[in-house]
Amino acid sequence: MLHAAVVDVTKFGAKNDGTGDNAAAFDAAVRELKTQNGGELYFPAGKYRITTRRNAAIFLDGISNVGIRFAPGAVLLMENLQEDGNGGGHGIVVRGPASNIRLENIHVQWPVRAKNRSHGDAFRFEGFPDDAKTLSRIYLLNCIGENSPQTGAVFMGCSDIFVNNFSPVNTLADGLHFNACRRVNVNGVRGIGNGDDTLAFVTYFTEKFSGKIGTVFSFPELNEWCNSDSNAVNITSHNGRADGMRISGGLNINVSNIAVSGKWAGIQLDSAIATTETRAVGWSYLASRNINISNATIRDCDMGLIVRSLNILPDADAGFWEFGLNVSNLNVSKIKVLGIDIQSVGGVTLTGVRSDSRVKLQNLRGRVSIANYSQSNAPLELLGIQGAKFFGFERNMEPRPIEAASPAELAEGNLFLTGLDLRNAPLSIDRFSGLSLVDSRTDSTVTIRTCRDLELRNVKAASAPAVSNSETIQLNGNLLK
Repeated sequence: MLHAAVVDVTKFGAKNDGTGDNAAAFDAAVRELKTQNGGELYFPAGKYRITTRRNAAIFLDGISNVGIRFAPGAVLLMENLQEDGNGGGHGIVVRGPASNIRLENIHVQWPVRAKNRSHGDAFRFEGFPDDAKTLSRIYLLNCIGENSPQTGAVFMGCSDIFVNNFSPVNTLADGLHFNACRRVNVNGVRGIGNGDDTLAFVTYFTEKFSGKIGTVFSFPELNEWCNSDSNAVNITSHNGRADGMRISGGLNINVSNIAVSGKWAGIQLDSAIATTETRAVGWSYLASRNINISNATIRDCDMGLIVRSLNILPDADAGFWEFGLNVSNLNVSKIKVLGIDIQSVGGVTLTGVRSDSRVKLQNLRGRVSIANYSQSNAPLELLGIQGAKFFGFERNMEPRPIEAASPAELAEGNLFLTGLDLRNAPLSIDRFSGLSLVDSRTDSTVTIRTCRDLELRNVKAASAPAVSNSETIQLNGNLLK
């Protein structure tokens, strides 16, 4: 925006002393930007109050080559909650089609937290997943969204996005959310106390495309608008609810250097079909593909890494349960329930995992591989392969564990484990088939119940496994019965 017009909002009557209402001044300054065919909206230091309840305090509608810049110490005060305590409008809304948008050093703050999750994103970008209608080349730099009734920042149908050093603080919904975008680049998110996921890449599933500008978008298949070709690095999430990061219905996404603590879950990837009679599952998502997560640390959460499908029947298309996920250098510790929970999915590879918390793989549907895995002071449980015979759903629509009276009733599985180091970590293999466990060691008990087609090769153990109701179990090449 070199040589672009600079529009100082105080020249249009905006007060920066924390008094009055600046809605009319903001509108006048934006009209000047339109007259200039773009430029920079500049806020000198101070507190800019808005009390008017409307869609947005600042609304950039279809303006390209435009920016908003706050001087150090400038804050947009959103004092427009409704009488019932819910949100009364967004902070900054940018609507497409438009390109070259730059928001820099902006602090949007609700001084009083809304009573409920409601109308009020700190930053909202409304595009459309089409080359001619999208918002593109968006820069959100060194910005803060604080106490927002909804998200810190949400991008819908946008392309070529750059987010650097974003701080969503005490938001009632997600910290930073991307829906139906492409080519997203995030470097630095510091989420504190977010009421939902700190970082979310989410695109929904419907049998026919749905959505319009200002709403979320859904597709019948994974495509370039499923947050594809995106990268996120240096993500921290501390306290609050839901997940540190969630990826649903995503394609070609790389995330590295992520640290989560004090959330319900650290990282979740899920696929789902929405329930119609209840809200047990509120949205539908396809299984994400070509997702790479590296250098992740999760601690002091209820759950660590979750990869699961919800309300997906055994005969469902593989697009709903076959992921393409690679996780490397994962450290989970002090997790209350499950450090790793992989269930009713396939297409998952974990490499370089360290856990001191219980881990469970249940109802697997396709190939899962785990290599260079260290577990201490908590059990590792392998439970069931999902076959044609189905035993219903739990209340949250996770499939119930499979049942089998004999090994012959088990479906074929495909689980490959190598380089396991189990210290005070009992290994339980129950109602399982198609397992290869090689080049591993344990000082703990190994229990095998109602299994078949298991290979334990070059496994160093303090004692032989306890085997019951099982067949075709190979231990170091010797058949055990």
